[in-house]
Amino acid sequence: MANKSQLMIQPHTFRERRYAMKKHKASRLHYDLRLEWNGVLLSWAIPKGPDRDPRREREAIEMEDHRSEYLLFEGPHRTGPIMLWDLGTWEPHPDSEDVESSLRQGSLRFILRAEKLEGGWTLAKTTKHERGHPIWRLIKDDDAFAIHSVDDLLEQRPNSVNNERTMDDIVQQWNGCRKDSKQQALPFHIGS
Repeated sequence: MANKSQLMIQPHTFRERRYAMKKHKASRLHYDLRLEWNGVLLSWAIPKGPDRDPRREREAIEMEDHRSEYLLFEGPHRTGPIMLWDLGTWEPHPDSEDVESSLRQGSLRFILRAEKLEGGWTLAKTTKHERGHPIWRLIKDDDAFAIHSVDDLLEQRPNSVNNERTMDDIVQQWNGCRKDSKQQALPFHIGS
């Protein structure tokens, strides 16, 4: 029998694609938004993590596309431990039906159906860059899933959606792997 996470990622309609939010303890803790599109994972690093309050925009740094087979990865990586923090599906909002055009124009609206994050979201491109990577803003739509107060989801539900492991559990695995040179971490981006 498939576990809950495996069932969650099955798209409900032809428009839906797989989605994940990773929690990544690299040089600094951040979250990685992954949207499956055209055989790759579109990727943004979110330094402060997502916020369900529409009044609080979150910086989202566009990263290289990742291979779609890494969507479910959780564990040690050469850049630091990675947790599968949220998992589900996404689909373009009707205003962003043409995803490629929306990305070029710098405004992608989408709908999430996942374990922790739901409803409408917008990625809006800014004119700023960080180390050559375009900076976007991740903004929660003001819908039924919005929170109009302090959003403590990151503290209330910090563990993996895959197996409820904590980041400390994954760090322990990471430390064990670093000591054991027989295990080698996988590369993630397309250029690897």
